[in-house]
Amino acid sequence: MKMSRLKEMKNNSFPKVTMEEWVEQAEKALKGKPVSKLNTATYEGIIRKPVYTENDKNDQAPKQLIDQANWAVSQQLYASTSFEELNAQMKMELESGLQFIHFATYPSTEPNALIINDQTALKELFSDISMNDIALQVHAGASATTFINALIDSGMETKNLQGIIGADPVGELAATGRLSQPLEQYYDEMKSNIEWKENNAPHLKTIWVQSNAYHNGGANAVHELAAVMATAVEYLQQLMNRGLTIGEASQEIAFTFPVGSDFFMELSKLRAARVLWTNIVEAFGGDEKAQKMTVHATTSMFTKSNLDPYVNMLRSTTEAFSAAIGGADSINVESFQQGNDAFSRRIARNTHYILKEESFLDKVVDPAAGSYYVENLTNQLADEAWKLFQELDKLGGIVEALRINFLQERITEVKEKRLKDVQSRKKVLVGTNMFANLQEELKWQISTQPIEKNEHAPVKVQAISSLRLSEAFESLRYQAKVYQEKQGTPPKVTLINLGSLATHKARTDFASGFFQVGGLQPVLSPSFEDAKEIVEWVSEQNINGYVCICGSDDTYEEFLNAAVVAVNSPNRKVLVAGLLEAGRHKELQEIGVSDFIHIRSNCYEQLVKIHQEMGLTDNEA
Repeated sequence: MKMSRLKEMKNNSFPKVTMEEWVEQAEKALKGKPVSKLNTATYEGIIRKPVYTENDKNDQAPKQLIDQANWAVSQQLYASTSFEELNAQMKMELESGLQFIHFATYPSTEPNALIINDQTALKELFSDISMNDIALQVHAGASATTFINALIDSGMETKNLQGIIGADPVGELAATGRLSQPLEQYYDEMKSNIEWKENNAPHLKTIWVQSNAYHNGGANAVHELAAVMATAVEYLQQLMNRGLTIGEASQEIAFTFPVGSDFFMELSKLRAARVLWTNIVEAFGGDEKAQKMTVHATTSMFTKSNLDPYVNMLRSTTEAFSAAIGGADSINVESFQQGNDAFSRRIARNTHYILKEESFLDKVVDPAAGSYYVENLTNQLADEAWKLFQELDKLGGIVEALRINFLQERITEVKEKRLKDVQSRKKVLVGTNMFANLQEELKWQISTQPIEKNEHAPVKVQAISSLRLSEAFESLRYQAKVYQEKQGTPPKVTLINLGSLATHKARTDFASGFFQVGGLQPVLSPSFEDAKEIVEWVSEQNINGYVCICGSDDTYEEFLNAAVVAVNSPNRKVLVAGLLEAGRHKELQEIGVSDFIHIRSNCYEQLVKIHQEMGLTDNEA
């Protein structure tokens, strides 16, 4: 009986449903609205549909470009008090699962770059660590020559050294807006470094194209892909002009992509990068070996916040997940505190092993392959990035596109849209622009380093300044913190609650959250049933400053006007929670309401105004 039942279950299948039938049912659920209402536009200008089917597949079968599931565990070293300390840290981390020693070094202008410009510093850093037993990822900014010279002078054995000691002068130019010598000179150095490595460290790569400047400047995935490919093509052409074959030149280049919070977009970005690189190298006449791409991924700094930093752990985990599914060869998971402490670095390192050992992400090669949605998104990204790449090429290449601000202007448009979405809370940053924790101890952190100006630099463009999405709300919270330290009490907003708890709770909770993300502490009144109670309570409590009235639409109809009159006075500013009709707005403003807060508000702009009127902007962090 059991066996026949099992056989019956195995033979059962769901009835096939056509797209038309699905649309019909979906529109019923949407109460007559078209299914297109479920479409969403991405920052790349790609329309995301609610359902993808076989019809969304590309006719051409995609090449299998990802050939392994596992990835190397990398973690960037930060500058410390001494190289001796960093050496001890590295040894401990190598014993605890670290596989790549990863850092930026002079002349890189990264804020965390290590100043290694001679053999003494290098020997201290690698004391008792054999170069033959480790893999390196060293980003040297515009030129790897200083670091390679220090390596030569140190006499360390490098024949079996694996990894990257890489330069990216164009990436450095985009990030800082300047280079200290002409590009031709950097390209000559690239050629010299390749000649050295062929005889002394044949397993190394010496060019490392970084997408960081574009990503951290607010670019979308299409901008990142096009800029990185245009940069790589610039290097290919320059190396081939200096006598290298396409096979030699293409295999000298490694790539870095920061991975942001849009899970499917970011994993598709890494897959699309391989498609583009394969097409480019093939167009240069490179064979299958020459087309192989080395991709390093790092969790994004752009998405991280100094506020409620434990949420950064979750952000980094999903970003690393995205990078692993997208087929990265190595991944750097940043520590959630964005610092050097052992605990947050250990958590970051262990994130890799949770994804590998508990989620088995290292067991399946390219698990997203065959997904109608992911394949479609990968193809769309590759197509759009190719169009932009061709535009850059027509302008004369990546350097010329940066010189005339073509790329910068495109990126600024998207950056401003991203920031507006965060400010209006259309894009939610937990702990930052939603669900703020006013009890947390705020640590002072420098968010970004100002870019130094050098009027005499031989190569100059407009720098793509890096930022983090959370910075605007962080500044509000830090201003409120300074005010609290000076005054001995946090800045407050009194919430006047109309009607029973059940009727005002929704807007009371909304208003509380709204003010908390600006560091303003909500003080809740009792639930009032009429305006007379409000007058008595307000005078007893000696309420001054900002008050916000919260209630349901029904209670607003009943006695909102009376409540406004009850609290309005020269020493108070009256706000109302809720999106009311325009005519009602005008009527309420005439009797003393200064503004309204609601889900369509630009939360940040309103909080800035409140901060200014409270005098908090005198306490800028």
